[in-house]
Amino acid sequence: MTSTHARRGRWAIALTLLGALALAGCTAGEQEETPTTSSATATNVNGLPDGVQQATEVPTEVANTPALRANVQVSACEAADGGWSASGTARNPGDADTAYTITIFFTTDGGTVIGTGETKVDVAAGESEDWTVTAQLTPAPTTLCVLRGVG
Repeated sequence: MTSTHARRGRWAIALTLLGALALAGCTAGEQEETPTTSSATATNVNGLPDGVQQATEVPTEVANTPALRANVQVSACEAADGGWSASGTARNPGDADTAYTITIFFTTDGGTVIGTGETKVDVAAGESEDWTVTAQLTPAPTTLCVLRGVG
């Protein structure tokens, strides 16, 4: 490569990396009491049905303790006013009160995240509590509720 071509190549790489960094700006959501609503900014993606947009504010650091996941069940995944909702039950088989942070990703059947949400639920020892997470989104023809993490 000539030095002019090398400089152009480096500029192209630098611009590509800057663009990727700009698109990758993700933040973790705030914890709130049940039910929690998420309204992540969305973006159009080729291949998604009309009106369905990919979420751009998807948390990358999600609390997740495998032993606690067994205590949380998703029993409903359905349309909600202005979006989609997941709900279920958190049980506490232990001897001490436990606070669960439950994170749900709403996805297409192809795995594209179109919304997220989380809730915190306090469960007394030996008891169970219902929880709900709702996200404002345009649902895909098949919208799934993925239990992303329990912490």
